[in-house]
Amino acid sequence: MSNEIPYLDIKKHSRCHKMFLSVLPNKYQSEDSNKLAIAYFSLSSLKLMNTLESTFSESERKGFIEFIYLHLIVFDDISGFRGSFIYLKNDKNSIDIASTCFALQCLLILGDDLKRLNKFKILNFVKILQLSNGGFKNSINSNFENDVRYCMIATTICKILVNNFENFINLKNLQKFIYNLQNFDGGFSMFKGDESHCGMIFCAIDSLSLISSLSSSSSSKLNFNKLIDFLTHRQISFNKFNELELENNEFSDINDIGGFNGRINKYGDTCYVFWVLGSLKLLGFLNLINKNLALNFLLNKTQNKTLGGFNKTTDPDELPDPLHSYLGLCALSLLNHPDLESLNTELVIPQSSYENYLKKRDEII
Repeated sequence: MSNEIPYLDIKKHSRCHKMFLSVLPNKYQSEDSNKLAIAYFSLSSLKLMNTLESTFSESERKGFIEFIYLHLIVFDDISGFRGSFIYLKNDKNSIDIASTCFALQCLLILGDDLKRLNKFKILNFVKILQLSNGGFKNSINSNFENDVRYCMIATTICKILVNNFENFINLKNLQKFIYNLQNFDGGFSMFKGDESHCGMIFCAIDSLSLISSLSSSSSSKLNFNKLIDFLTHRQISFNKFNELELENNEFSDINDIGGFNGRINKYGDTCYVFWVLGSLKLLGFLNLINKNLALNFLLNKTQNKTLGGFNKTTDPDELPDPLHSYLGLCALSLLNHPDLESLNTELVIPQSSYENYLKKRDEII
């Protein structure tokens, strides 16, 4: 394949994300409780493409900041963000850890200094959500959500607010919780004993990276060799040695070559390109994948060349959505696409946004 990088249509991608931030398609109108997530995906996409300032004026960007702060809830002991205005402002159960994380990421991308926030109260909220097994739940009254996704979200919040956060969460219990999720094949699952899943792998590895526990000395209980083997074998490649798989496996598609699947024997998917590349980046083994094939999958197979953004799969009848449109760009950034900013893999935001924030951050809580 030619070394020339396929075309990334920045103009169409920017227009697509502007649409996500303004008039959402009917398909996403029911996602009111997730609108902070959609804002994060699209604002960060625009920043990665260096088009945030040209797409929205300074007053519009300030408007986004004020809109996000309208979701803030403050009590005497805790603080955080609600996912929607439908949740009561005088109820502690309205605050959830996912919305709080998305709000903080959005504010950093928009250049806010977070000085309106009481960091101690937010960190206390995170502390309250940690369970005895080391994991985290999403909200105070949540009794069924306790998986590795919330570990990543909790550690992301802490990393944004302070450098040293061992006083706020039990790091040893968190490590044990994550270690127990590694499977015999090297991958990680949402719950112990479930099938390995690359989204969960990224959440696990990112959590350990955020608390500086990926070194061999501090994570000796992890099987790194099997983990890296599992990740690198998620890139799809059909050749004369496995061509029968194309004929006998309903999930095999010649168009998926170069892409990544999240589980064994599944279709290639835009988001899994990032989950795998991000994990390998944090582990220091990004060089083990075929970069050119990955670029071809994203830019020639799942990039929506009509609307901009990225489709989930190579199915031509799909429409782009905020999640896959963002993670496609994140993956391209990790592949060093020349038209994109560098990504902070741990926080999954543009590196420049984090660096600008650090210059303003006040460590006194």
